[in-house]
Amino acid sequence: MTALTAVTIPVLLQVRERRSEDRFVAAMPVRVNGSGATTEDLSHSGLSFIADHPYPIGAHVEVVIEYLLDGHNYPLACEAEVVSVQDLPEGWRIGARLAPQSPVAAMTPAGD
Repeated sequence: MTALTAVTIPVLLQVRERRSEDRFVAAMPVRVNGSGATTEDLSHSGLSFIADHPYPIGAHVEVVIEYLLDGHNYPLACEAEVVSVQDLPEGWRIGARLAPQSPVAAMTPAGD
């Protein structure tokens, strides 16, 4: 009988930051479940907005971004999940992750 030799194979792990997408500062009017709010920033996978009331973490919300171009309103409807809530003097900062089937999230290139 021969003895088995242990072989060690090093595996390199990549550390990925929590926010891997670029965020763009943008103050745009938005409607969340029909209530008015204002975006703080946007990315292709999420957004944050200031609302006059909190939303529960894990809640699924309908977000309609009121995009104005050349005097015409182009509403962009998205589904999102609330992932963070912060109480501020001017209201509530809500962080939300766009659902994979949302129009903005659907434009993400494969592998991102």
